Amino acid sequence: MIIPFLRERPTSILILLRDTNKEWCISSLNSKSGLTYPHTVKVLKHYSMLGLVEFNTLGRKKIVKLTEKGKKITSSLNDIIDMLNE
Repeated sequence: MIIPFLRERPTSILILLRDTNKEWCISSLNSKSGLTYPHTVKVLKHYSMLGLVEFNTLGRKKIVKLTEKGKKITSSLNDIIDMLNE
């Protein structure tokens, strides 16, 4: 099994979700990450199965948030990215 968050664009979704000042819906995530809408949905479903994200419905929008596990993973990803950029 290939873990999608080791790829640059799917990883950017998790990094974007760390910004809790904004309510992230699927369409805003796909435009900011550069992924297509269907691919973003597929990646988010996979993250949901791994327990990294959760969905909350707000009217017609699905709001995406990191779970506690997702926050720990993204913190570790930030550390890895920082080390690679040194």
